[in-house]
Amino acid sequence: MQITKRHWVVAITGFVVAVAAVFGWTHRAGAPAPVETLNALTASSSESVAPVAQATTTSVTIKQFPIHAADTIISWNFKGVDTGDATRTAQTNADIANLKSLLGTGKYDDYDLYLGMGNDNNLLGNGKGAYQNFNISISIHPKKGLAYANLAHLMDELGAYYTAADAFAQAVAVEPGTLMYHLDRIAYLTRQFPKDNARITAALTDANKQFGDNASILTIEAQWLSGQGRYADAIKAWETVKVLSPGKDTTAVDAEIARLQAKQ
Repeated sequence: MQITKRHWVVAITGFVVAVAAVFGWTHRAGAPAPVETLNALTASSSESVAPVAQATTTSVTIKQFPIHAADTIISWNFKGVDTGDATRTAQTNADIANLKSLLGTGKYDDYDLYLGMGNDNNLLGNGKGAYQNFNISISIHPKKGLAYANLAHLMDELGAYYTAADAFAQAVAVEPGTLMYHLDRIAYLTRQFPKDNARITAALTDANKQFGDNASILTIEAQWLSGQGRYADAIKAWETVKVLSPGKDTTAVDAEIARLQAKQ
């Protein structure tokens, strides 16, 4: 059994204009199976879950990450990667059983075990199970960002877009020095809320405080600025990306700058 964590990577290959935001909800060790210690959630996003004690070696009060008032989760089920594939479903369910058997043994941090089960739930399209397990991970280590980031992607999948934004923001808040959480948040906001200048600017400001001028962050920002018709600002961002990329092939960046200059 391999404990794996979901890693969100914003990759810039040859500085092509399109940012390749690639994430995997854990190789094969992050999945489902509702956790018995939590009350079952209904399809209504407004129903609360009573805090309960974690049934492991460490007593933890489980709290659910709040669903934003603007969001309504119509269904907690969706088509997961393993949905409809009997072999993969069986493998994922076996992984869940294995992860459960390790809880409280001290071999692995229970945070990682519940995180893995949440990721497995995602593979099966079991939104309730994923939400429950991520909540437990968060309750065990509220100052770790990965469970918040995974929960944010889950909420995005479920159409709870404001809740996803809140979870991405919390991942950054608890681990502000982790670049991938900032990239995660900014990429999401510029995609889902491209007109929300205040929200996006706040996210960019948070990232800049930690990392200053950063090519990966500026690439996402430049694409967003271009989409908003702010061509001069986008060109400035791309030019900074070039300065930050000595020795790199910036042909695609040059082409994008020329395209934007022609629009001015």
